[in-house]
Amino acid sequence: MKLGHNLTQRLEQKLKLSLKVQQALRLLQFNCLELKSELNEIVEENPLLELERDEYELIPEERAEEPEEDYNSGMDYNIYMREIRDDFQGWDFERIEGPKPSFEEILSDLAYYLLDSAEYEVFEALKENMDGRGILKKNLQEISKDYGFQPKLIKKVISQIREAGFEGIFSENLEEMKKLRGDNLFPTSGYEDGMPIKYIEPDLYIDFNDGNFIVSVRDYGLKIKIDEAYKNCLQEQNSEAGKYLNEKLQEAKFYINALEKRRSILFNIGRELVKKNSAFFLGQKKRLIPLKMTEIAEKSDVVVSTVSRAVKGKYVQTPVGTFTMRYFFGSEQTRQNAMEVIAELVKENPGLSDSKIAKILHQRGIKIARRTVNKYRRMLFSGEDK
Repeated sequence: MKLGHNLTQRLEQKLKLSLKVQQALRLLQFNCLELKSELNEIVEENPLLELERDEYELIPEERAEEPEEDYNSGMDYNIYMREIRDDFQGWDFERIEGPKPSFEEILSDLAYYLLDSAEYEVFEALKENMDGRGILKKNLQEISKDYGFQPKLIKKVISQIREAGFEGIFSENLEEMKKLRGDNLFPTSGYEDGMPIKYIEPDLYIDFNDGNFIVSVRDYGLKIKIDEAYKNCLQEQNSEAGKYLNEKLQEAKFYINALEKRRSILFNIGRELVKKNSAFFLGQKKRLIPLKMTEIAEKSDVVVSTVSRAVKGKYVQTPVGTFTMRYFFGSEQTRQNAMEVIAELVKENPGLSDSKIAKILHQRGIKIARRTVNKYRRMLFSGEDK
């Protein structure tokens, strides 16, 4: 056999996040306490930065939309924004986290807004075959054969979920998962401890005073501080000191812009919460109108996965209690709405198929798969069979 070398060319298109983009996403994902710790380190390494301590600033905003359905308070509520909420004293030590969503619930919430109907069915099949670590019990070929999904579609769904922040999810084995994540953690790590977190510190506050809603972000800002000595060095761009300070100046501007973007996204979430759920926050209505990550993404000019990162691990304090931000995007409201519709449809027509019910739900804006319809149906009527 004769061995030889061949030279071939191949053009590939790959999307890699720059270090700056990765750092911006890290800041976005931090809750307020984690952010403070991170910014302290950043300030220590950059002589041109210092932590900002602004007072409250009220900014008049558009009027709140009247809630959907049949609620009408007879009052117009204004929404005001506080630029920064930085009150370090007066913690409410009675504040504890409400029911903590499971990893599967959080994962399903993201998939619900990220995937179309066909892709969501693939996602549910993958989730059914996932163990407690986020690793598949069957390989992709077996799942494709058992459920009749095209391998290309399965890989597309997995790729979308991973790009949204769940690195290593749906790996076929432990080795693949470790290679994808580059650490010793599982995709499910940190989600399933089941313990409430006491003394939590909200990132977003919704208050109601004198007929006005006030939305504020508990944030930590940065500002650039350049004394005369640094100004002179910055003008000497050819010197080592000048080059160093110019690099730090660009770095400082980047961090300030990244924090402003983070604050803007959280503001948009708070604004939409009030516009859609003012009656809920006034204790006059029990049912929530869930937010859609796609809507927040459009208003913030970002992708859905960025909103998902902004929501992760954060809390919002409201006049009716403190909740995880995920709660307002959660599947809990979708599930409740779906079960009510299913109960109504089956009562009117007991012979209605699961597929037909799924189509009706889709028409009403409730996107769940046929298998989920069957599960909810059994849950609803199992008590009647006993």
